[in-house]
Amino acid sequence: MPLERTIPSKDELREMVLSWQINEAVELALRDSDVLLMLLDLIGHGDKNTKVRALLALGEVLKKGDDRTKLLVMNNGFGTILSALESKDTRLVTKSLKVLSALVDGFPLRKDEFLCLVDVLVKLIKDPGMEFTSIEISDLVAKLTVSHPSPAVRSKVSWLVSHENPRLRAMGLRLLLNIFVFTGDAKSLLTLLEEASDLLLSEDDDLLVDFVLDVLSEALRAEVPEEAIKTLPGVLSRVKRVAVQSGDFLIRSKAKKLQGRIEELLSSHYRSRPEEAKNVLHRLVLDGEYSMAMDLAISLGDEFLLRWLSKTLELEGIEEFTPRFQVVSGPSGGSAAVLEFSPPAPSSRPVEVEETPSEEVADVPELPPIEKLVDDGDASALAEVLRTRPESVSELESFLRSRDAERRSNALWVLSKLVSRLNNGELKALHPLIPALFEIVESRNPWERNKAAKILAFLASRGGRRDVLESVLSFLEERPLPALEFFGYYFIYTWDEEAVSRVLQFLKDALTDPQLQFPALMVLDAITMWGIRPEIDRTVFEPILLQLLESNDEEVRKVAARVMERFKTA
Repeated sequence: MPLERTIPSKDELREMVLSWQINEAVELALRDSDVLLMLLDLIGHGDKNTKVRALLALGEVLKKGDDRTKLLVMNNGFGTILSALESKDTRLVTKSLKVLSALVDGFPLRKDEFLCLVDVLVKLIKDPGMEFTSIEISDLVAKLTVSHPSPAVRSKVSWLVSHENPRLRAMGLRLLLNIFVFTGDAKSLLTLLEEASDLLLSEDDDLLVDFVLDVLSEALRAEVPEEAIKTLPGVLSRVKRVAVQSGDFLIRSKAKKLQGRIEELLSSHYRSRPEEAKNVLHRLVLDGEYSMAMDLAISLGDEFLLRWLSKTLELEGIEEFTPRFQVVSGPSGGSAAVLEFSPPAPSSRPVEVEETPSEEVADVPELPPIEKLVDDGDASALAEVLRTRPESVSELESFLRSRDAERRSNALWVLSKLVSRLNNGELKALHPLIPALFEIVESRNPWERNKAAKILAFLASRGGRRDVLESVLSFLEERPLPALEFFGYYFIYTWDEEAVSRVLQFLKDALTDPQLQFPALMVLDAITMWGIRPEIDRTVFEPILLQLLESNDEEVRKVAARVMERFKTA
């Protein structure tokens, strides 16, 4: 007679995971789904030590199991693992992150589970008390992807990429790479290169810089589309800076390796296109990006281009640069060189700039159509278009009014970056967009509404449009949500005593309204960034803040604590 299948009871399994028999428990769970389900139950209902040991066993099961094992865990234990992740217990959180890392390795999540996990990770990253999880989160995010990138997934990733928290932005870039860039999405690659380059300036966060270097290295491992090549000189300058200045040897080594890859890509592209290289160098010089131009010229190693750049700098009234110290990889297969230079200072002698002969400096090529710049998210090139062709703003207006949600979102995204690149006078070119932006702040799409509010706040505070402010104040009580989102940005950009007084009156009630509480708190946060001025009646707001410190919403508690600290130290 065949032997009957025997499985341990739940109590016997608990004893296994708490003893040196944990490997036996792992093997049993791999052979029998009932044992695996009992293991998941221990994670959900056991005491703390049992949960920790059960998570340890589950991690081993997932490492050795196949996709069917992972699917069973996903369907029956995902929520349980997330609960352990949210427990704030050091051991449970760390073990849960390792289990999730094993679960998602080569196993794309479904949309709902992906979005839920991202939300929990966002809370962990924002919590200063969870700093110890940084390495485990980095390992998990590096493997995290989704089976079907829905609009909700793209919206979540876009929100992360545009977040003010550098580590959340880095997480967004990693997800952008995992989900969209690897599919050949050139627009996503452009966004990744631009945003990652900015994050490399985070000199006081070695873990962040190391993470971003990994993202860039993977993104540039394959051939780069021609339209993305134009962003590489800027990335190269930032990577070189890390390679020279970082205090961490491993980070310097990683940066030097990435530098070599970028120089290889630039050399491969421009060596056969000397005229295009000259045009790019000339544009960099005209934009005042002298170091970037020098980095590009040196990486190409072309004596003609170096001499040409030197002459062009003289013609532009800039002293000829003198190499002094910088780490530069040599040609493919060749030895490296060490050079240095500082960005040249304006010449102390008066220089008459003559018109450059056409054979020496080629004309700067025409910029691509504005539609392509918007789709690529190229704020720098779009700024140049608006400076030379202000009438192009009508095309931007049509994009904002488009029924195509992606086109509309692309326009909002690039405009939200563009406003900070234009001076106060240049912002006037965007004034025709104000009516369309006011329509969008009424949108039910929170991402679109937020971006439109940010752009309008910039135009009101720095673009000379006081009427925008008055319009928002006029509908503060009737349509409070978009108005509060507007003021959450407006008071970051400027101190406006009259507007502050009017908004503070409204905040007293809004802070006690569950629907408006968080955006109202963000407005108070922005106002108090300027200090606790006489207009702010602390006897009114301190009791409200004390109540908010007891809120069930962690984000509300954190912002309330930040504002309360300002009251205490005023």
